[in-house]
Formats: sequence, structure tokens, C-alpha cells
Amino acid sequence: MSDKNEYKYSDFIDQIILAIEAGDEDDEMKWRADFKSNFRLSDEQINARLFKKFANSKITKKKPDKDWVTLSKVEELDYLMDGWLLKGDICLCYGASGTGKTTLALWKAYNYAKGKNILDRDTKCEKGNSLFICTDGGVSTFKNAMSSLGISDDDPLMEGDKQRIFVWGFEPEQGHEAWSCNINDVMKLEKFIETKKITYVVIDSAKSVASRGGWKYTDNDAVRVLLGYMKEGIAKPNKCHLEFISHDGTERNAAAGAKSWKEDVSMCIELTPIYEDDDQRDKEPTGVKAHFWKNRAQLVKPRRTVRYQLSEGELLLLPNEEVVGNCQQTILEILWEAQQLGTKELSRKDIATKAYSSKAKASFKTVDNTLGAMALKRLIVRPRRGKYSLSPKQLQEFESKGSPSMAGSEETKSIAVSGITQLPDSFTQVNSGSSHDYLGKKVGKLVNPSCDNQSDLFLSHDKGTLPKTLQGSGFDIGDIDGDDPHWSKRK
Repeated sequence: MSDKNEYKYSDFIDQIILAIEAGDEDDEMKWRADFKSNFRLSDEQINARLFKKFANSKITKKKPDKDWVTLSKVEELDYLMDGWLLKGDICLCYGASGTGKTTLALWKAYNYAKGKNILDRDTKCEKGNSLFICTDGGVSTFKNAMSSLGISDDDPLMEGDKQRIFVWGFEPEQGHEAWSCNINDVMKLEKFIETKKITYVVIDSAKSVASRGGWKYTDNDAVRVLLGYMKEGIAKPNKCHLEFISHDGTERNAAAGAKSWKEDVSMCIELTPIYEDDDQRDKEPTGVKAHFWKNRAQLVKPRRTVRYQLSEGELLLLPNEEVVGNCQQTILEILWEAQQLGTKELSRKDIATKAYSSKAKASFKTVDNTLGAMALKRLIVRPRRGKYSLSPKQLQEFESKGSPSMAGSEETKSIAVSGITQLPDSFTQVNSGSSHDYLGKKVGKLVNPSCDNQSDLFLSHDKGTLPKTLQGSGFDIGDIDGDDPHWSKRK
């Protein structure tokens, strides 16, 4: 080996990474010591440079064909689980001790493994595998969350051929060490994600893994580098949701540590306990409030709040909390019916009125949330502000299926002569199935009835009375000047 004083800055970085990849800890430490001595760097600075180098090596770089970005080629943020799990991005969930951060994460993972959504969302999703990295409090904290949700050790989703939820943690009797955010352990994580097809990773906690990995938990620049790598090097290429769990900070509504933990993620959730009265804070809380400070994939109300309670091994919505469903098929049918009648585009008001009055009894939130999701998937297009129509591809699919034409039918006459229609003052939830009793009230689960009722279509010239929940909400926008949350806000 030649004199290490002859090596350039980049050479040291390359040699350290090679030693890590080879699993040669002795060689790695020698190169780190010389790098530190020659350039007067701290361990934290070395880690940051290693992560930057490692991240850049994983990002495919192409020569640009233009001097600007082609927006049509940019993939928009989407969900693995509607409203809860982002595809290929980072989330921070923080709160005071006892707010059930691990419990909420496990409830998401357990339902994600079944292809179900949770709490205020009932949209089904693809089944996915999850990994919990338990550094703060070890695996015992995770076991407590399992017990509170009534999940046994021998649950098929936790162990066996059908296992979908995996756990890492400090268990020396089983030969397992605590994971940390260093290059060595990150490489291990990448391999495991690829091998087990993991799409939801929970890291508990941010402070523990950062400190163990040689990162200054309170330093904005260091945290920014760390989160940047975790997103570009792990979350995005594997299309997984990577969630850090953390504690609350000393300031109101603040997370512990550097501000970058909250600022540089695409989803941020704060959990706070709910008490019946302020003077009862010394007693057990009646529920938990999950407030989304940020959700870059959510086009409508990205700062939503979800209130829930742990009851008989389930996380359940508190009374008066609204469930947002999915009425994609309903919207497609509405737009297709209009297309057959020669109306190529409809306003949000037209779609919502029809979806509520005659089809799925879908609420405003459900319609609006679904419209946003469909636009992201390019099932529909927005030719003008506040207007929606079927995408060319979706229109072609309808036509290729040989959908029966409505021309000359009695159905056409019914639709064509639609007039003034009086709707109820508010959108009500339809409850069915099992209900749960807590706080003295019954709460059920939202049901979306089948969409086979082909009644009058409300076009933009209709003058029916809208429910009060639509009035004055920015939703009643039959014209171009209306406020459409799927477009930029009106100045």
C-alpha cells in the first residue's frame, strides 16, 4: 500500500466504502483514522460525506436533453395506503410518551398486510410487507403494542410461511444487535428490503438510530443529509414508506431534535392525547388526536386531523369522525354517462351531486379525495380549472368494452330532462356491520353502496339546492373561476 498522504480526498471516501462493502472493519477503521487526521474532520463530517457519496452512486444520472425539466415525465407522489403510507418517501411521527406511536404504526402495518386501510380511510390497498426496527426501548416496546392490539406471537402475519411483518432489535440471546444509521447497517437494510420485498419501514426511534450511527441528532445539516440519503437511497428506489418515530420537543407542536426532522420529510404526524376537560389531564386520556402537519401527496386538506381510541384491541374512530372512502368507479360511470350524451367535461359540483344523490351516497370529502387520486393516476384529466373528463386512455377502455349506448333509451330521456332536485341539508354516513361502543355512543364503519342506480345526471346548468356541506366550502364551483384544490389557489 502506498503512502496514504498521497491519496486525494475522494480516494479516502472510496476506500472506506470498499472496506465497508467487504466487511473488513479493521481496514475501514484505518482508513477512517487517516481520513480524519489528514483533513481534520470529525466522525460526523466523515459520515455525512460517506452518505453523500453512497447516495450519488445509487442515483442514475442521465445527460439532459433539454435545459429544463419535462414535467410530464415527473412521477407525482402517490400512496401505498391511501392517506397513511407514501410510496417512495419519508414520514415523521412524533408525540409524547404514552400516545401510542408504536401502536399506530403496528396497526397500519397489520392492516396493510391484509390489504385494508384504517381509521378515516376505507380504500383498499395492495397487501404489503413491513419491517420494524426497534432501537428505542428494544423489542419489548413492540411486544407491548402487540398485546394492546391483541396480536399473538404465533399470528400468521408475524411468523411462518405467510409472515408479512418483520422485527429487528437488540436481542443478544438470538444474536441480534441494535441497528443504527451508519453505512454498514444501511447496506444491511437495503438488502433485507430487496429480499423480503419490504414496502413499509418503521424506525423507532430517530434519536436512537442517529446517535448510534454517529449523527448529531440536533444538527440540521447532518439530519438533512441523513434524510436525503434515506429517501433517495432507500425509500424511492424501493418504492417504500420509511417512517421515523420520535418524541415531542420542548416547544409547542415541535418534534424533538433538529428542525429538519419535521421540515425535510413529506409527511409529518403529531400524536397528542385527548382529554374530556383540561382539568382532567392527570387522568387517562379518552383518545388520541393524529394531526397531519404535512402530507405532500394529499391534494385536499393536507393538514387533516384524525381522532381515535384504542378499544378492545382495535384503533377506532371517535364519534362524529368522518370516514373518507373511494368512489372511483362511481365517478368513472358518471363521466362516461355524460360522454355518451355529448358532455365531455363536468364540474366538481356536478360530479359530487350525482355521486351523492343517486349513486354511492359519497360525501364531499370522499368525492374530492377520489378526484385527486384519479388525477394522479391519470384516469381523469382536468381540461380546465374545476372541470374533469375521462382521460383518452380511460375513454378508449370504455369504448373497447362495448359499453351499451344510452342513445334512444328510456334512461336517456330521464337524464336529459333532469330538473331541480332538492337534496338533504347534510351528507350523512351510512353505517353497517359491527359497531363499537365507547364514550357512550355507537360507531360503525362507512359503507359505499353499489353504483347501479342510473338516475338523473346533474349537469352544470342544473339549479338544484346543494347540501350545506358543499355551500360556502369552495366546492360549489360550476364555473372556471371557482376554487379547485387540485389546482393552485385563486389569488
